[in-house]
Amino acid sequence: MDAMLHPEQDIMQVCRNGHVITDLLRTYPERALTHCDRCGTVTMERCPTCGHELPGAIVVPGLQPVGARAAPHFCSMCGAAFPWMRQRRPPKREPLELLENLLHRLPRVIRQLRVRNGDRPPFRVADEKDLEDLLRALLSLHFDDIRPESRTPSYAADTRTDFLLAAENIALTIKWAKPRILEQVPEDAAYYRRERKCRTMLVFVYDPEYILREPCLPPTAGAEDSEEPAVRCVISPERVAL
Repeated sequence: MDAMLHPEQDIMQVCRNGHVITDLLRTYPERALTHCDRCGTVTMERCPTCGHELPGAIVVPGLQPVGARAAPHFCSMCGAAFPWMRQRRPPKREPLELLENLLHRLPRVIRQLRVRNGDRPPFRVADEKDLEDLLRALLSLHFDDIRPESRTPSYAADTRTDFLLAAENIALTIKWAKPRILEQVPEDAAYYRRERKCRTMLVFVYDPEYILREPCLPPTAGAEDSEEPAVRCVISPERVAL
């Protein structure tokens, strides 16, 4: 009866890729392997950081455990991550990839903000200033050093705000689609080429009405190929091919 009230925990053996060999190592030592029979890597039954035994199945006399416990993620004694967790960490995404993905999904964010709780008026993005405000908030999800860059280009009636991602050397300039809007890009590129504040200038054009029939940069946007910045463009939402 005492054994039923106080069951014992067995030991688990796991390979360094996280494959469980057995969670009943103490009860059935003959099940132990020096190398995994699935991937061939070395096995372990203790935390490589502190030496604490890996917790296995709960053993109750007269009862046979069904299935096997999953390999733990972290050591319950020292908190260190086990080798299979470090190996499973996804590769770090490139800053430009993160930024372009955010911009491509921005129209979905805008649509979701139109639906509000209760009787609150919907959040609407009506012009470039609204886009700047929204992106200023969203950029902080992925980037730490975000610096507004205020300038008044010859094509603008008032001051506009770009965003410099200082650590990533990326300048983001924001535009609302209208005919011939991409003709502004060479002047933007010239500004950042002259100021030399970034390696890449990313042009984001919000085109909710699908005004741009040929959404690509004009060939003059990168006339001086040997000089920074490199110019890239994201137009969203993208036109769906029929």
